[in-house]
Amino acid sequence: MKSSLIILIILIVLDIHILAGETIKSAIIPKPLVLEKTEGIFKLTSATSITVSENLSFRAKQLKGYLEPALGYDLLVSHKARRNNSIELKIDKSLGRLGDEGYLLDITKEKILLTAFQDKGIFYGIQTLRQLLPSEILRDTPVKQMDWQIPCLKIEDKPRFKWRGLMLDCSRTFISKEQIKRYLEILSFFKMNVLHMHLTDDQGWRVEILRYPELTKTASKFHESFQEPKEYEGYYSQGDIRELIEYATQRNIEIIPEIEMPGHSSEVFAAFPQLSCKGDTAKIHPFFKGPAVHNEIFCAGNDETFVFLQNVLDEISALFPSQYIHIGGDEAPKAHWKTCPKCQKRILDEGLKDENELQSWFVTRIEKYLTKKGKRLIGWDEIIEGGLSPTATVMYWRGWEKDVPAKVAERGNDMIMTPTDYSYFDYSNEKISTEKIYSVNPVPQGFSSKQRERVLGVQANFWSHIDRTPPVIDRQLFPRLIALSEIAWAQNENKDWNEFNLRLGKIEPILDIMRINYFIKK
Repeated sequence: MKSSLIILIILIVLDIHILAGETIKSAIIPKPLVLEKTEGIFKLTSATSITVSENLSFRAKQLKGYLEPALGYDLLVSHKARRNNSIELKIDKSLGRLGDEGYLLDITKEKILLTAFQDKGIFYGIQTLRQLLPSEILRDTPVKQMDWQIPCLKIEDKPRFKWRGLMLDCSRTFISKEQIKRYLEILSFFKMNVLHMHLTDDQGWRVEILRYPELTKTASKFHESFQEPKEYEGYYSQGDIRELIEYATQRNIEIIPEIEMPGHSSEVFAAFPQLSCKGDTAKIHPFFKGPAVHNEIFCAGNDETFVFLQNVLDEISALFPSQYIHIGGDEAPKAHWKTCPKCQKRILDEGLKDENELQSWFVTRIEKYLTKKGKRLIGWDEIIEGGLSPTATVMYWRGWEKDVPAKVAERGNDMIMTPTDYSYFDYSNEKISTEKIYSVNPVPQGFSSKQRERVLGVQANFWSHIDRTPPVIDRQLFPRLIALSEIAWAQNENKDWNEFNLRLGKIEPILDIMRINYFIKK
């Protein structure tokens, strides 16, 4: 009896591993909408060609660039269809049901056919194809004696959410252009499509504004008395930003700039103290060597404040092609507004009730200006206090304010889910585990179909005040960001933690090849 039970357990375990093996052989993250396995394999060889129409020449070049370093040979690109031993990329305007980012992938022994409604879908299908190949395909030098085999299957895939993002705090610790490019590459591999760059905060102004060179001359540096490492400070020239935008655009990623206001702006007062209520010159300090939240705030009663901000936003709007500009709006202490004669006069002149309404007036004034520039405003969820413009998009971060999402949805505003409960990646891996992130449904329970439409998607936020070097930033981001990529892309009913964990195990060799210093649970 006992031996029979042991045999039965062994058989069950073997069966699980066989099933898991089928999954692991074709580990894809995020999980496709529909995957049907078929018989056989496709062999990628030196005789394989890439077939495309002229309008997909860039994607063909991109695919070559992804594959050839590890293959060690050139792949022919042809505009003439071939029946055998080819990878065909094709736009099909009948596939509108898949949206701009969906794709069909049909792999047979003879051919790989990747079709999509739009170019973006082709790109994401290419990422799936890369994951289906042996992980060595990610190497940047030729891999000898390797059979490049891809399992035959059919995939129909599209994302659940259109916003699948990561915020990197480049203010508290400057993150180099090369490191940003590295993260853009990784984001695109896991089908994420937004990089939110937190460019300004109390710890530094990180983007060149030609009209105000003092911002990068003075406000991009920590005060010398703190003796901070030089690599922790700096800024992006406008040329750097254009280079990053081009790099991101090629990978279907939109870069969203954030210029903080009215609070979290004391670094500006290191260069322009007259824009604050008190007029004091700020001393820029590392996060843990001063107040976490400063009382210094843009003076809402000073017209010069809006001249400055509009001039800055002119350059930001021209520099970033993104649909959105993030203006912060969080943690804005109003103590100085309460005692500032100019701000109190503004409240009186505008018929406002209090300082909360003054912030709403401030944000609305900025939003109207951005609208004229053809941009949409995003703010942290404090922008709902004192009244919310019907066209503003809210980034919900205060996980403890549980009624905020419902309030935003009821008002008809779009929102992006970034709550501290599962989206703050400066928190430890023990506090917010990969499994906890994976268990989340970004749409709050009880939302109606109309309310669900207001949820644009989900985003991870990494604040750089604790972990400040690339290896430890990696450890905070991975593998948690990979779990978030799946909750952003896959349908909630398709998720299964145990099955995802098996796929994640298969992805680990890829992370090793990418030189990602991911967290390993002990």
